[in-house]
Amino acid sequence: MRNTFKLLAGVGAFAALTGCVETTGSPSTSQMPASSGGPPFIEGSFGASDAAVRACSNLLASQTGGGVRIVGSESSEAAHAVYMRVGDNGAPWRCLVGADGSNPSTEFMGSDGV
Repeated sequence: MRNTFKLLAGVGAFAALTGCVETTGSPSTSQMPASSGGPPFIEGSFGASDAAVRACSNLLASQTGGGVRIVGSESSEAAHAVYMRVGDNGAPWRCLVGADGSNPSTEFMGSDGV
């Protein structure tokens, strides 16, 4: 009898929890496009150093309040470029930075009118 009660209580708790659905913070299905008149916006390719990515991510998070996602990066002898999207609308940003993470600078890559 005791085991039956535990089993029924467990099944009831499971059934109650399966109805729980999170309804807040749903991600946006569309992302803000990068400006067509500017430099290319790289997504899906990663070539920058970890130090460069970390410096850019930290700088942009401090400027925008967070919600930064790294979507791509590239490297050259001169600098590394890190491409990020911010917020629910996926606003496109680029950061130019030294390979060692020095001197990061961010640039909004979307159209101001969008």
